[in-house]
Amino acid sequence: MKIRWIIGLLGFAVMALPGLCLAQEPIVIGAVVAETGPASSLGAGEVKAINMLVDQINESGGIDGHELQVKILDSASTPQKDVLNVRKLINQDNAVGIICCTTSPESMAILDTIERYQVPNISIAASAEIVQPVSERYWVFKTPPLDSTMVSAEVKDMVDRGITTVGFIGFSDAYGKSGLTEFKEAIEGTDIEIVDVEQFSREDTNVNSQAAKLVDVNPDAILIWAIPPGANVAQKGIQKAGYEGTIYQSYGVSNEPFLRLGGDSLNGTRLSVLPVIVHDKLPDSLPFKPVVEKFVKDYKAAYGEVPNSFAGHAYDAVLIFAAVAEDVLKNGTAEVSDTEAFRAALRDGIENLQDFQAVDGTFNYSEDDHMGLGESSAIMVKIEDGKYIVVQ
Repeated sequence: MKIRWIIGLLGFAVMALPGLCLAQEPIVIGAVVAETGPASSLGAGEVKAINMLVDQINESGGIDGHELQVKILDSASTPQKDVLNVRKLINQDNAVGIICCTTSPESMAILDTIERYQVPNISIAASAEIVQPVSERYWVFKTPPLDSTMVSAEVKDMVDRGITTVGFIGFSDAYGKSGLTEFKEAIEGTDIEIVDVEQFSREDTNVNSQAAKLVDVNPDAILIWAIPPGANVAQKGIQKAGYEGTIYQSYGVSNEPFLRLGGDSLNGTRLSVLPVIVHDKLPDSLPFKPVVEKFVKDYKAAYGEVPNSFAGHAYDAVLIFAAVAEDVLKNGTAEVSDTEAFRAALRDGIENLQDFQAVDGTFNYSEDDHMGLGESSAIMVKIEDGKYIVVQ
C-alpha cells in the first residue's frame, strides 16, 4: 500500500512504500542563513521552517525515494561569509541548489559566485536587484515579493487617506536604497511628494539627527524602510523628535522582535504584510490560503509559536526546490548523480513553474520574471496593542 504525502493543495506529492529505505543518493541543497548577527531575528525562523519541512518530506518518503538534505551554514549576517559558505556548499558538499541569503546585501554579494558555478539559487531576501535584470540573473530566483509589490499597497493606502507629503528614512544599503527607488516609482502619477530623504546604517543605535530633519519638514507621513532592530530605532527616534503624523514601515518588520521591541510606540503604524502574518483573516477566495494555514499549524505544533513571514520565505524556497526536483526525477530529465545536469534541470524547472501555491502566494515564474508573485501577496494592516489589524 502506498502512502501519499501532500502539502496543502500545491500539487506536490511524494509516493513511498511503508518502511522502504530512501535511495542512497541524497538530494543536497545548501542554505546560508543569518543565524547570528544583526539579521538573526529573521534567520531564526528561517532555520526552523527549513528543518521542519525537510523532516516532513523525508518522513513521507523523500523526493521520489531520494532523501532531501538541506545543509545550513550561518552567515553571521556578513556578506563576505555568505560568499565563502556558498563556495563550500557548492564545491565540498556538491549542493545542486542554494538557498541564500537572509538579507539583500548578502544576496547581492553571492551573485557572481552563483553565476560562475551555474547553480540555481533561491534568495529569501527582498531587493528587486537580486533578480533584476533577469538577463544578468539567469541562475537566481527569490521567494519574497518585490519591494514594488509591497510598497504599492502602502502608496494606495496613502492616497486613500489623502496623504500628499512623505518623509523617507531607510538603511544606507541595498535594501534601503531599493525601497526608496520603488517608493519613488510607486508614487508616480499620484499627488504624493517626497519632502526629505534620510539614511542610517543597520548598526546605528540612534537616528536623532536624521529624525530632527524629518520632523522639521512636518510631512503628512513618514515611511521607514528597515528591519528590526534598526526599524525600531528609527521609529522611536522619530517619535522622540516630536512627530505626531502617520508612520509607515516596510514589510521587513513583520516579525515578533519588531512588536516586542516597539511595544506601545507602534500603535497606529501602518504597513503591508504577507499572508502568513494574517493567516487567520485571509479570504477563502485566495488559492494559497490552505497552504498558509497548514504551514502555520505545523510550525506552531513544532515550535510552540506562530511563524513570521521570513520563515515563510525559507519554507517556500525548500518547497519549490523539492517540487521541481520531483518533476525532474519523474520526467527523467536528469539524474541526481549527474550534478551539472541536475542543477541545470532544477533551474529550468523553477523558471517554468506556474500556478504554484505556497505560503507567500501564487508563484508564476518565467524567463522574464524570477520573482513570480503578484499583488494578492500584499495585505495592508495597522498595528494596535501588539496585533495586526487588517485595513479594509
